[in-house]
Amino acid sequence: MVELLVVIGIIAVLTGILVPSLGKARAMAKRTVCRSHLRSAAFAFRMYLDDNNHIMPPAARLPSANLNDKPPISDFILPFIKDAEALRCPADDGHRRKGRTQRYDETEGSSYEYWQEIGGKRVGVGYLTGRVIFNKERVHEREVQVLYDYTNFHGKLGRKGSVNYLYADGHVGDRTVE
Repeated sequence: MVELLVVIGIIAVLTGILVPSLGKARAMAKRTVCRSHLRSAAFAFRMYLDDNNHIMPPAARLPSANLNDKPPISDFILPFIKDAEALRCPADDGHRRKGRTQRYDETEGSSYEYWQEIGGKRVGVGYLTGRVIFNKERVHEREVQVLYDYTNFHGKLGRKGSVNYLYADGHVGDRTVE
């Protein structure tokens, strides 16, 4: 009987040690899948730009707010993505809206917010220099954010890695959001 209690105690201690590690691993897996989805969106953006004379989509930042008549970004890039699930971050737990919790991809068409200020602008790409021209202003592609998580899906606000970003050069990264 004593041996059985010792074994049960050891199992309880090991479980106590492993459970937090599994939670962290699950969160990292969600973040990795989210980044992969943003990479798919990068390819879709590049195809959209090629088909539309390098003019960024005139999409709404927050379509459900009905601040203007612009459609969601998903309307522009979904035709270039094989699976609509690529516009959903697995860590998108949603937000309170109309008395219930809804995921952002349900209300906005995507878990990723579009930087509306670049919408409708022609992008001239200097493939050798890596520079983008927005309305005659030269900016490096790696500095122009295109899509990003609506909120801090991946950690506490203000910490590096809490929000994933897709930049105009196609790389996905993070930065500290305050």
